[in-house]
Amino acid sequence: MSASVVAVHIWPTGVDIPTPIDNLELDWGGPVGDRHHGLTMTSDARQKDVFPKGTTIRNHRQISIVDMAELASISAALGIGVIAPGVIADNICTEGIAKLTELPRMTRLLFAGGAVVMLGGENFPCTIAGALVGAKYATAAEKFPSAAMGRRGVTGWVEHPGLIHAGASIEVRLP
Repeated sequence: MSASVVAVHIWPTGVDIPTPIDNLELDWGGPVGDRHHGLTMTSDARQKDVFPKGTTIRNHRQISIVDMAELASISAALGIGVIAPGVIADNICTEGIAKLTELPRMTRLLFAGGAVVMLGGENFPCTIAGALVGAKYATAAEKFPSAAMGRRGVTGWVEHPGLIHAGASIEVRLP
């Protein structure tokens, strides 16, 4: 499989939309400058069967990754032109991992330059990303979750820090 990075973004706290950057710096807390950066996070509805809402837990959602093929598929389901990288708050947009969302948990993505991201599973679509799409493409935020289910990409965490930039090659290592 030949895969590469198309674009990298961060979404700083207090900023309305994700910001394109030249180099995505990953430290142990995830993408430096991103609102999801940190070693811990507070639990939410996704962990309700394990923790009360607001419990401090390990941050396994440091990074959001999507692939251009899945963005094209979501776009087709919404009846719009292809969603641009970064619009749905992805930190890394790839090309060449057509079924990225289906990769098993604990798959590693090894980026040229040494950064390694461990995948934690599907990034379930929400109306927050839907609102970002709606603002750019005039679609209803509530239509996004059903259009993106099974193709919204994945979340993960930093297994080894490093820099990632557009054009970097990616090696996919299944568990």
